[in-house]
Amino acid sequence: MDKDDMLNDDFLADLIRKVPLESPSDEFINNVMTGIEPLPAPVTAKKPYFLWFRSSAPFIVLGMFLILILFSSDIPYLNFIYGKEYFSAIFVKAFQPFWISMKTLFSSRFITYSLLIGVSAGFLFIIDKLFSRRFAA
Repeated sequence: MDKDDMLNDDFLADLIRKVPLESPSDEFINNVMTGIEPLPAPVTAKKPYFLWFRSSAPFIVLGMFLILILFSSDIPYLNFIYGKEYFSAIFVKAFQPFWISMKTLFSSRFITYSLLIGVSAGFLFIIDKLFSRRFAA
């Protein structure tokens, strides 16, 4: 740093000290405040019904799955459920061919391994999409 730079810095410092501060006029605040318009009250938007259904659909499916498990289980303390015998006699017998076909499907080693790989890949894909969407935002 040269001596000339130091002189310029001192000169600027003295010049800044000598200049008086500017202050706004007395009516400045009133003029600004009259120019500001109040914000309108926020209107709450109604949420469409399909959004309510879309957010509650997983819970409905989970509830139906739990009811199916409770009605088709042989847990002794669940015998008090009214209509369990009717459910077991009609509904379970209606799905008996489906369960038999699933049993024969999973008896093949090729099908079992391909399903395991497919389910694992699908699970990893869903996890990847979930995390990439969350961190992208």
